[in-house]
Amino acid sequence: METLSFCLANYSLSKGNGIDVTVAEFAKELARYHNVKIAVIKSDMEVPGVEVTSYPANRPWKMRAVARELDSQRFDYISTNYLPFDGVATFMRTPHLLQDHGVAPLRSMMHNRGEFMLWTEVHMFRLFSAWKAAMVLPISRYIGDGFRRRYLYRGPMEILPSGIEFRDAEPAPEAEKYGRYVLYVGRHTPYKGVDQLIEIFGEARKELGEDVHLVTIGRADPGYGEKLQALARKAGNVHMLGYVPDVWRYYAGATVYATCSAWEGEDRPVIEAQYMRKPAVSFDNCSHPEVVYYGTLAKNREEFKDALVKHLSDAREDPGVRQKVVDRFSTKSTVRQYLDIIKKMENKG
Repeated sequence: METLSFCLANYSLSKGNGIDVTVAEFAKELARYHNVKIAVIKSDMEVPGVEVTSYPANRPWKMRAVARELDSQRFDYISTNYLPFDGVATFMRTPHLLQDHGVAPLRSMMHNRGEFMLWTEVHMFRLFSAWKAAMVLPISRYIGDGFRRRYLYRGPMEILPSGIEFRDAEPAPEAEKYGRYVLYVGRHTPYKGVDQLIEIFGEARKELGEDVHLVTIGRADPGYGEKLQALARKAGNVHMLGYVPDVWRYYAGATVYATCSAWEGEDRPVIEAQYMRKPAVSFDNCSHPEVVYYGTLAKNREEFKDALVKHLSDAREDPGVRQKVVDRFSTKSTVRQYLDIIKKMENKG
């Protein structure tokens, strides 16, 4: 394949934001083979070997001008990950690949009016831009099926997982404080089901005794955090750590990873935990059947509790699961998959 020129567009590049970090890692790997530029509204990150440029595309009256400016740079393709560039791309002549990370059900955001309005806007941009996209790239079959159903989309689609830049070095495990522990990583918000996880852990702890713990990492929504603290006191041995800059040592020390989330587009922590050879327990819902290779997909709450008891008791790791998740979800793998999709598009002409 000849050297191509790509524009990767996202609202921002912000340290600690999952989609933003994924876009930056993807761009860095893609730039090993092709010319890459990132278009954003704002950024506090630098990406080695990649130019990052800010555009005022969040102002509706500027969107057409931004589209003309990007078209003038003669990119071969523009890949958008988020608003407002989904909308900007509809005004461009450059072929548009719409990468869809999914939108949580709006009913799960009713407690937060600002978030509800933001994701309603995301839906509108998706609906507006889907009709003109040359290709839609959802991160899982679950997200792809939802995209077709929600936006009545019947055009070309290929699954492209959200890549992860896995650590090469083995982190020192964080196990001394907690011994055997269940780990959860992610936002503490109602649809993530952290309250249910704490309750089920409390039930498992009654069967296993005092020497098991639950460690959760991530910021809690206002109001919801207070509810979780009350449940944690009741369950016992629950440690809510809030934001932690390096989660890998907690993966390394965990006995089992668990989540009760009702919606995930891909569930990155489930994949990261399995990279560290840990079993993952989730409900058999959303995208989890696509990402749980080693662990348990529970049909109900009782199965979930039994799985926690089993994995905490066995304390087994699977040395073979790492290669499976690397082959499917590493940034290098997703860039190869992306370029294969581009090649197929160009061969069709």
